[in-house]
This record gives sequence, structure tokens and C-alpha cells, in this order.
Amino acid sequence: MSQHTSSTPDAVTRRRAVAIGGSAVLASTAGCSTVLDAVGSRVLEEVNVLNQLTHEVSGSIEVTDPAGETVLDDSFDVPSTESDGESNVVAYADVWTTPGAYRVEMELTDTVVGGVSRVDRRVSIDDTEDELVALSVGSGDESEPIAVRVGESFSDLGRPNGTG
Repeated sequence: MSQHTSSTPDAVTRRRAVAIGGSAVLASTAGCSTVLDAVGSRVLEEVNVLNQLTHEVSGSIEVTDPAGETVLDDSFDVPSTESDGESNVVAYADVWTTPGAYRVEMELTDTVVGGVSRVDRRVSIDDTEDELVALSVGSGDESEPIAVRVGESFSDLGRPNGTG
């Protein structure tokens, strides 16, 4: 019998989102990702859904661990980048159970980005304490309208990786 657990998403507060935005500007002008990584580590959790669109997105996300057990199964509503007072990130903690290949599935409700409304990827998690996954809706990359990134820091998430 499979165990079914769900993590509660942590909405990022307006203050934390403003801190990230301010840090991004500071880091970009200073040419330093250290500040971004420090702020990102306070906001991001193990699995993160980021909405880069100008309208709210809703959907569902499911993550299955290397043993085939569902470790995250939830629906979400993520405000837009232009939302007043709300963050455009939904973060889930306590998802990783063991190192290995995780299956990450996300489906958007009533939203299609670049012809895509669903993503189904395997990601490799080697360090369950430090690694995180970000699903960026409206990534700005036409070849990848919903980007899936694995990394240990906020700046890692901006770089493509092998998540086929």
C-alpha cells in the first residue's frame, strides 16, 4: 500500500518577495549572486512553483520519490508577478525522502504557456538537505515555457540542467 503525504505550501510574504526583488536588483548591479542566494535560501523550499506570467495560475503538482511513493500531491494558486501584496511563489518543504530520481508532474488549469499546460520530468536529487527544484511557469524561454530546474541555490535555478 502506498503512503500518500502532502506538504503544505508556504506562501512567500510580500516583505520576503520585496526583499528578493531588491536583492535581485542589487545583485545584478553588483554582479554578485551571493546576495540573491542568501535571500533565496530564506524563501525557497525543496519544491517551488514560480509564476512569471502577468496573471494568476492554478493547477496541481505531484512528486513521486525513487521508491514510487507519492510524497507531494497538491493543488495550487500562484498570484501573478503583478499581484499587489502577494508573492508569485508557492513553496513546499519536506518533500525529499532519499537521494535518487524523483518524478515531478505539474498540470496547469485553464492556462497554456507556449502551447504547454503540463510538465512531467524526472529530476535527480543527490543531496536531500540542500537541493531544490523550481518549476518556472512562463520562463521566458520559448523552447521551455515551463522550466524545471534543480540546484542548491537561487542562482543555480537560472541555468539549464539535464532534467529529461
